[in-house]
Amino acid sequence: MRREAAIMILLTAFSSFLYMAEGQDTTLVRVKLIREREADSLKATEYLETAQRFSFISQNDSAQTYISKSLDIASEKNLTEIEAAGYELLASIYEIQGDWEETLRNYLRASAAYTKLGDKENEARILKILAWNYFRAGVYKKSAQYSEQEFILYGGKDPRMPASAAELAGRSYYYLPLDSLSARWYNAARFYFEKSKDTTGLLRCTDKLGTLYTRMDLYDKSYDEYQKLLSEYLPVNDFKNIASVYNQTGFLMFRKKDLNSALENFRKAVEMSEKGGSDDYFLTDVWSNIAICHQNFGNQTEMLRCFEKALQYAKSSGRNDEVARINRIIAKIYFNKGDNYHAEMYCLSCIESAKASGNLNVLQLCYRDYSDVLEKGNDFVKALEYYEKHLNLRDSLNYSDRIAEQERADDLAEYEATEQRIRNEVATEEIRGLELKTLRAESSRRENEIKLLINERALERSESDRLTQSLTLEKERYELRQREQEVRALQQQQAIDNLLMERKDRDSVALAQTNQLLEKDKLQKETELKNERLARQLSVGVGSLMLLVAVIILFGLISTRKKNRLLAERRKEIEKINADLEVMNSEILKQKEIIEQKNQSITDSIQYASRIQSAVLPPIGFLNSWGIDNFILYKPKAIVSGDFYWGVKKQERIIIAAGDCTGHGVPGAFMSMLGHAFLEEIVNTRDITDAAMILNLLRDEIINTLKQKGLTGEARDGMDISLCILDMNTGKLDYAGANNPLYLIRDSKMIKYEADRMPIGIHFISFTPFTNQAIKIEKDDYLYLFSDGYADQFGGPKGKKFMYKPFQDLLLKNHNKPMEVQKEILDTTFEKWKGERDQVDDVMVIGMKI
Repeated sequence: MRREAAIMILLTAFSSFLYMAEGQDTTLVRVKLIREREADSLKATEYLETAQRFSFISQNDSAQTYISKSLDIASEKNLTEIEAAGYELLASIYEIQGDWEETLRNYLRASAAYTKLGDKENEARILKILAWNYFRAGVYKKSAQYSEQEFILYGGKDPRMPASAAELAGRSYYYLPLDSLSARWYNAARFYFEKSKDTTGLLRCTDKLGTLYTRMDLYDKSYDEYQKLLSEYLPVNDFKNIASVYNQTGFLMFRKKDLNSALENFRKAVEMSEKGGSDDYFLTDVWSNIAICHQNFGNQTEMLRCFEKALQYAKSSGRNDEVARINRIIAKIYFNKGDNYHAEMYCLSCIESAKASGNLNVLQLCYRDYSDVLEKGNDFVKALEYYEKHLNLRDSLNYSDRIAEQERADDLAEYEATEQRIRNEVATEEIRGLELKTLRAESSRRENEIKLLINERALERSESDRLTQSLTLEKERYELRQREQEVRALQQQQAIDNLLMERKDRDSVALAQTNQLLEKDKLQKETELKNERLARQLSVGVGSLMLLVAVIILFGLISTRKKNRLLAERRKEIEKINADLEVMNSEILKQKEIIEQKNQSITDSIQYASRIQSAVLPPIGFLNSWGIDNFILYKPKAIVSGDFYWGVKKQERIIIAAGDCTGHGVPGAFMSMLGHAFLEEIVNTRDITDAAMILNLLRDEIINTLKQKGLTGEARDGMDISLCILDMNTGKLDYAGANNPLYLIRDSKMIKYEADRMPIGIHFISFTPFTNQAIKIEKDDYLYLFSDGYADQFGGPKGKKFMYKPFQDLLLKNHNKPMEVQKEILDTTFEKWKGERDQVDDVMVIGMKI
């Protein structure tokens, strides 16, 4: 019984050990997964820190390599914080290298990651970086937008942060210039600077508000701001800033026509500046202001004295442009007084100083004034020479200004297009990343399930092997004990035999038979006893062995049933997940079918609209029927187009227009239909044949139809257009344009006729009439009308705009070729330049040979 109890205790302990081992093994799998994630995070962080060390010593290639390794791990393991930090570091490296596109792309990626984390503080910090980048590039509109977004994100936290964002927004609007918006943001900045007890920032905003209110003719508000500044500077004897405030107050009073107050403040500015240490640069401006006050008083002597004073300070401060400006004013004073000698002397000084300063605008004015002086002195040849210098330099400056304005507009459009394209790319990357992460998560989940199943199978096999080994070991121990018992029995029997042999020798021969009988009886009894003992031992051993086998089988059945139950539950979970996935797939397919049906319906409607638009537009060859050799390259971006062409023949006059409406696709097509309909009404119904008058009336119709009021935030829909009226009898061409110019090629030289810089639609100069340009047309002249879609197309090896100069060169190079060949060259060049990129806008080019 003791042996049986021991066996039962052994089996119970063994089975408990197996159960604990199974639970411990499952826990170890989970711990391993957690440790793997921690290890991935640590590795990605180490790569990022290494990249940062390389970036500090300007080894940017190595830094980018380690950032890429970090981002690969972070993306695969969904470590969003590390992704955000990696993209931000990468953006800063590209910023140092001057690669704006990659800088913007990676800052936007970092911003998206911080948004996903709900980290508003870091998201706002990225917006601040982008705002300052745009501000330094002179793209003030974008700078203002990002500063406003930054301000909103900071909310009610540390007031220094929204103060900084509001101030940059105010500065951006100041330079646009949009004074009312600038003042609004400077007021917001001042509020938060005051809240954060930042006196320097508060005074900076107050100073700017004084200037803004003066520009906006809000003189009382401006005066109040300057008084606030004086209340801060006067108690601490900050003479330099006191002088600056008095000078600005004087300018304010001058604007109000209060000359006495203006003069008083200017004199106080001089007094305070001298107390604080004379500033020649500043005193140049103040003495000029005092002189202008005396000019308005009619005090010529005092005016000249003050200008001479300003001239001395300008020379001392090395301000050659101011020296030139003041010399010119003094020269004009002497000229008006009839003192030609002094007028000529100061004019020559003005020219010398203007050349030294490089201020070409002042120089061309000096040339004109000197020409007047020479003419008055009867030196007509030299007067004409300097007047021609004035005209040439003025025209050159005007052309440079127009080119610079166009370049600024192109830069802004390129910045906006680049940012929108990169935003779209980042959004697409994010969607793809989410899909990839979902697939990875699903794959990881299934891998973990498989690992658990494999571990369970291995555990079952291990348990079976351990039971088998235990059973074999117990069997060997039992056999060993049996052999030991048999040996001891044989040894005892041998001892008894020896004793009997000894007694046999001592007994007499007489008792031999009796002893033999007794020996036989004893042997028989011992044999029976031995047999009985062996039978009992055998029955106990067999019973114990059977009990052991029964217990092993029982625990095996219990363990197997438990695992079968767990497997069944997991199988049901997997079947349920698969069923849910099938339902989701089915729902996705249904939604996809609905979307495809809607898309098809929309596409059919747009196709129908395209047929309507095509029916309304003149046929491509309409100019051929009027005897004009021509081509029309017409390439809508979408099915329908915002570009349109229009023409009509009235007696011997041919009227042709090429319009480019706001937007493209369906919105642009609506505008083009409006433009077409209004042109038909103005020309055919009202019988208007003056080019500028047609555009004036077209603008009125568009503004009235769209109910445009010119309010802030209102949509500025409209169109750019070029319109020509060709008189076939006289050879005269009248041209008027809204933003779109006309190119004329004559004798292999291109002449560009500029359009008025305003659209057909609401504009800050909406009521300025359009102008006619009369052109004498000669035989074999080539005329070209076009929209901006060709020049604005992104492409080429660097993904840049085609631009107008290459477009002009292309027209000039091929103008002698047949019209259809020109059209084919333009089309082929456009497609080659565009490559695999999307077309960014509608394209239209009309060429005509006279």
